[in-house]
Amino acid sequence: MKKGIPINFLWREFTRVTGEFLYTRYTRTFINGFLVASLLYFHAEDSYEKKIFETLSLYVKDKTSDTSNREETLLLNCLHLINTLGQNRANIFSKEVKSFKSFVIHPVTYDLITANGACGSHAYILSRLLNELKITNRIAQMKVGERYSGHVLVEAKTAKGWVVLDGLYGLCFKKADGQLASFKDVQHNWSYYCTQVPSNYNHKYKYEGVRYTNWNKIPLVMPAIKGILMLAIGKEAVNELSLRTALLRKFHLLFNMTVFICLTIFAGVIFNYTRRNTIIVKKRFPFLYLDKKSLLAKANELDRKRAYYL
Repeated sequence: MKKGIPINFLWREFTRVTGEFLYTRYTRTFINGFLVASLLYFHAEDSYEKKIFETLSLYVKDKTSDTSNREETLLLNCLHLINTLGQNRANIFSKEVKSFKSFVIHPVTYDLITANGACGSHAYILSRLLNELKITNRIAQMKVGERYSGHVLVEAKTAKGWVVLDGLYGLCFKKADGQLASFKDVQHNWSYYCTQVPSNYNHKYKYEGVRYTNWNKIPLVMPAIKGILMLAIGKEAVNELSLRTALLRKFHLLFNMTVFICLTIFAGVIFNYTRRNTIIVKKRFPFLYLDKKSLLAKANELDRKRAYYL
């Protein structure tokens, strides 16, 4: 019976050919050029997005009068601005704009332009604006029936605690004393707060429960991250942690990841060069190769000189 080619042999040949291909000057030039171009593109896109939200934040600040309740007024102005922008655009972009940028990266600027993601788009835009204003916030995934993320909204932290803001409906809730209500406030007394919703409100959204991060989205990885964080900051803090809020500046994250890749490649190049040209490196940078005996001898010599002068 004729035997086939061993898999180990095929794997060795594949890695050999791949290694030879990747080590060519042309391949390295292409990879480095691609990384540099990616850095420039990610930086340009992130700067563009930041300028847009800086402009929105300045608009909100200008609309907010200097009153004793300025914090609440600022939040409400943000809420109404995002709701107005989203509703106007949602009517125009009723169909999804499909492209590599919108499908793979999906920056917040896409949500700002189209509001195609309904409650999700409104929440991401509002959260990004609050981030620009340095207001602590978290994206809340409401439980609808038995499913989380049935409705998405934002909670902002104020001097008096967390308050809930629903960008899709431009909705916030007022307690009996006139203060803004939190998600827990609404959840525990929905029969009272449901009278404050607008006429077009979907009454399936009953504030039955909430989560801030889907820790099962990526099997093994996300639960592992959750376990590490629980050891570091505690269970309650992890349960109230919204990772998505911190990941809204996607081009900024991609820029930092690309910088890390470039630094890793650079470190690898330096390591290989020093390993293959040890004599040249020792001659030009002798301090890199000082052994313990040399260091000890120099320390003793400095001690003798210090003792002599003293």
